[in-house]
Amino acid sequence: METIVLDIEKIIAPIVSSRDSINRLEGIIRRMRSNNIELDFSNIDFISRAATHELLLMKERLLYRLFFKKVITFINMNIDVFNMIRIVAANRVAPKEHIDDQELEIVSVEQLLSRKNQDPKI
Repeated sequence: METIVLDIEKIIAPIVSSRDSINRLEGIIRRMRSNNIELDFSNIDFISRAATHELLLMKERLLYRLFFKKVITFINMNIDVFNMIRIVAANRVAPKEHIDDQELEIVSVEQLLSRKNQDPKI
């Protein structure tokens, strides 16, 4: 099947700031016959963390459906949009709250240097 390109600016706005706007986008994508969708971020100036999170959830929901899977790719992102998507995606994979604070040790530079002097393998 052919790939359909959706202009996010025309569907939502140049600033994507809410989960609701992504939910509307998902409804549009679900009704499309094509299984390959490209989301064109050409004229998007900003996307919020919440909207980005919902966008990534939508992408997963549509990809892992039992029937009528949709492969969604992001194209023409500016550096700010790209970085927001990258950061939110990374936080979904390894969120900060999964770090056990009891395993972390606060160490000063002096302590590190003294350890290195005691054990040259460090």
